[in-house]
Amino acid sequence: MREPSLLDYLKALLAGQPMEIPSGVAPSKAARRSAVRRPARAAATRRPALTLGRWPWKSALAVALFLLAQALWAPPAGNWPAGVLSALAGAGLALAALRSGEWQQAKLAGATAQRKVLRYQRRPLIAGLALFVLTFLFSGGNQFQLITLISWLASLGLVLYAFWQFEDSPRATWEAWKQRLRRGEWTVRITPWALVLLVALAAIAFARFSQLGSLPGEMISDQAEKLLDVQTILEGEYPIFFERNTGREPLQFYLAAAVAKLFGTGLSFTTLKLSTTLLSFASLAYMYLLGKELGGRWLGLFALLLAGLGFWPNLLPRVGLRFALYPAFAAPVLFHLIYGLRRGQLNHLLLCGLFLGIGLNGYSAFRIMPLVVAVGVLLYWLHTRQPSQRQRALIGLALLALVALVVCAPLLRYAVEHPANFAFRMSSRLLESERAYPEPVALILVKNFWNAVRMFNISGGGIWVVGIKDRPAFDLFSAALWLLGALLAAYRYRQSRSWVDLFILLCVPLMLLPSMLSLAFPEENPAMNRASGAWVPAFLLAALALDGLLRTLRARAGRWPAALAGGLLLSGLAALNAGLLFGDFRTQYDQAAWNNSELGGVIADYAGSFGNLESAWVVAYPHWVDTRLVALRAGNPGHDYGIWPDQLNNSLETPAPKLFLLKPEDEEGLNALQSLYPHGLLSYYQSRVPGKDFMSFFVPTEP
Repeated sequence: MREPSLLDYLKALLAGQPMEIPSGVAPSKAARRSAVRRPARAAATRRPALTLGRWPWKSALAVALFLLAQALWAPPAGNWPAGVLSALAGAGLALAALRSGEWQQAKLAGATAQRKVLRYQRRPLIAGLALFVLTFLFSGGNQFQLITLISWLASLGLVLYAFWQFEDSPRATWEAWKQRLRRGEWTVRITPWALVLLVALAAIAFARFSQLGSLPGEMISDQAEKLLDVQTILEGEYPIFFERNTGREPLQFYLAAAVAKLFGTGLSFTTLKLSTTLLSFASLAYMYLLGKELGGRWLGLFALLLAGLGFWPNLLPRVGLRFALYPAFAAPVLFHLIYGLRRGQLNHLLLCGLFLGIGLNGYSAFRIMPLVVAVGVLLYWLHTRQPSQRQRALIGLALLALVALVVCAPLLRYAVEHPANFAFRMSSRLLESERAYPEPVALILVKNFWNAVRMFNISGGGIWVVGIKDRPAFDLFSAALWLLGALLAAYRYRQSRSWVDLFILLCVPLMLLPSMLSLAFPEENPAMNRASGAWVPAFLLAALALDGLLRTLRARAGRWPAALAGGLLLSGLAALNAGLLFGDFRTQYDQAAWNNSELGGVIADYAGSFGNLESAWVVAYPHWVDTRLVALRAGNPGHDYGIWPDQLNNSLETPAPKLFLLKPEDEEGLNALQSLYPHGLLSYYQSRVPGKDFMSFFVPTEP
């Protein structure tokens, strides 16, 4: 081998692979043998050094341009044309990176369709269907009875048992489980990947439960209605459908009642927030499973982190209303549907039906999910050529629908008996039952579609309870990544013709329909509560983009630069979302919500010193506090402290001391009190939130 020239050395140095310069000393025999073996090992492990030529310029610039587009669209002075141009340029570069092979695209998880003959057990099926009919019959009068509950659970268990595809016979499976329980030996493996997931879950738990008691700090009237329904359960009544405030499905109320009993939180805002936050946190496991199905465990981890740390998914459970139940059950429905169809596994389709039925008992916006499931099965059917697999999918659809129907048996009875009540929330927005359409329906649909699909990037609407008014529903990074992810999924579908990619893309507009279909009240669209299920596929697409970016960096630059970039991006994302939730949203919410907790605290202090809870009133004033919430905050649930100025004479019957709380602008109420109680003492209470001050009028005991 000749000695390299100076020119050879300079060429190698510029290429990032400097040569070893011979020392001039003859190597020993052992050293020569080692030198023969060393190049082979080095060639197998050496990664080409990062040079300007190897840097993924097209991919990096594509992501940067999508981020720039999102920054340009940001309120209050969003530059829409410039943002569109930037996004189009980013899309062009992303396509160029894909076609050149620079962008490393994740692949769908491998799946082999089962071909086993589907079996069922006739006797359990007949018994389960008979009990389903009995459950329907026992569910009259809008009340759960013990016999209703027993027949309902038994029918569900028997129907699932009848169609469950056991690996062995049911008896052999049961015997195997008994043997495991008798041995009492369980093996737990802690792998490095498990530790990564635990760290991710710890970070998400901190974000989800941090300041839960104080953010949001005040309740609104909807939450008062919720707690009154929970009180109904705690007092021994068990409705199937809660008719107060235009009607609600039952799941959240029973969940909140269980939390109130289990954690001792009682009838409080904490009960509502804790019940929905716990459920939402648990459902994040399905974001990981969905991401893993779409492109491996790293994609699953990114989907988990994006949804777990995101402002929108974190906010909705904190409000303590039913809104969080839509995505909480949409995620398992999508996972079990995709997993079951891709592998021909009936058991997963049965579980899909189970979660579908439970979700239908949760929140009215979830009623769109049967359509989503049907579209998924249709896409699978159209993309699968084998008649046996098509037939298997249709059988699975029928059986998951049966399971969902069994789960909904009591609610179905109520819907049959009271169709107007059951459909009111949906029909009042979809039809002209409350208000005529303000424009032609076709025009409203087009506008609603446009306003809904841009909610991730432009404006999530103007409902201050569930979002920050007129700002995007996603943070800067997630909004840019979801657009890029949609492009990547479309490209992957074009290349592989996988129905899953097309299905995830279609899930976004489909799951926005509960918001889009507000035809009679188009100003309510977009609504971040009714559209909440759509963040499930949107975050999956964002995770697809993030996974591809980091794969590309790792392939071109190595593991550590990719890890550093991923860590910085996720840290920035977490900081942005924390600022939105604990900064912007907190300020907005405090300014918009009335300070019923402060009024309730004053009454509680008064009752705990020299008065009692029954000798206090809040002088009612238009568009002020909900006096039922004041009672809840004072520790007197079910009471209403409101009294109008013309009713103040009624307070004369109550012996002193007495306490009245008033709005500073209420001159009529103050004049009436001073006329009735000339020796009363007036005080001014300064709220922690500017503009929310109030007055107290104390009537002491006569000497």
